[in-house]
Order: sequence, then C-alpha cells, then structure tokens
Amino acid sequence: MLVLARARAATGRSLLHGFCTTGLPKYMEQTAWALTAWKLGDYYRTYPMWVEDEVRGALASAQDFVRGPIHLVAQGTATDDRDAFVVEDGHYLSARWPGDAYLLGRKLGEALGA
Repeated sequence: MLVLARARAATGRSLLHGFCTTGLPKYMEQTAWALTAWKLGDYYRTYPMWVEDEVRGALASAQDFVRGPIHLVAQGTATDDRDAFVVEDGHYLSARWPGDAYLLGRKLGEALGA
C-alpha cells in the first residue's frame, strides 16, 4: 500500500488517489518505535514519515484512510476474523499489518473466485 501511495499515475497523483484504504496505523508504528528505541535506536523508523501520514497525504481526502479498530496485539487467525481488519474499495483490498493476513487472504480468494 505504501508503494501504491508513492507511485504516480500520468496525472501526477498517487495510484491510491480516489480510493479508500488502510495501512499501518500511526499508533502501532509509534508504539513499536517507543518500546524498542532504547535498544534498537531508529530500527522501527523504517520510513521518513509515519506510514499513516504518508498514505493520508497521497489520498484524495485524509478521510479516505480508514484506521480500523484500535488494538496493539489482537490479530485475526485462520478461524477467527474478529480482530482482523480489511478495507475493500472496488477491486482494491488493503490491510493494516500481518495480523490481518488471514482475512486479507480470504477476501482476495473471494475476489478471485477461489
């Protein structure tokens, strides 16, 4: 999703411009950094901006970024999607972090007719 936010169409706009999306929420990224910075320095500061901020800036409207439910460790499983979160906008699917992977995989399978 960050790659799509950074990639530009012929119009000069992000490929995500006009879509609703989700991605790594700033609170998750900041928490990981704050809990590990004492030991790992800026290891979890992978990008120059927080992912959520960069993606919001690439969208038609900042409100097109859907953060999803707030939690730090709860995640979806192979049999339980209660804590997973995926945004669907037409043929575009996005998830926030690896804890959403099972649900994202199921949604992708459905979209492909599997």
